[in-house]
Amino acid sequence: MEVTRRTDYAIRILRELARIGGGPLSVRELAERQGVPYAFARGIQRELVAAGLATTLRGARGGIKLARPAADINLLQIAIAMQGDVSCSVCSRDLDWCDRMPECDVHQVWLDIDSMVADYLASKSLEALVRT
Repeated sequence: MEVTRRTDYAIRILRELARIGGGPLSVRELAERQGVPYAFARGIQRELVAAGLATTLRGARGGIKLARPAADINLLQIAIAMQGDVSCSVCSRDLDWCDRMPECDVHQVWLDIDSMVADYLASKSLEALVRT
């Protein structure tokens, strides 16, 4: 699995919100603090809100904030919101991709790797990132 720049930026944005107690903070301020291009951060904000990881508040004291406590948001949730299921191989994402699937000795290895990566990401909360 390759972590995309979009996923990395989303994690950094949410980590910053967790660091300041959940928000709200303007997207512009978050982008500046984390070195994320503003236009990119705006798109990420929309995806985070759509995934239920963040909410927005309008007005002078508005901005983006965590939708739930930092301890309840993990890196797997963020990765899935930004780039879909965690997978190291096409054959573990798309069972119709390869006609050798029924007799493939390696397919289970890819599934096991996917499971290990997903379990690891799920074990890392935003709260834990802030504490490190």
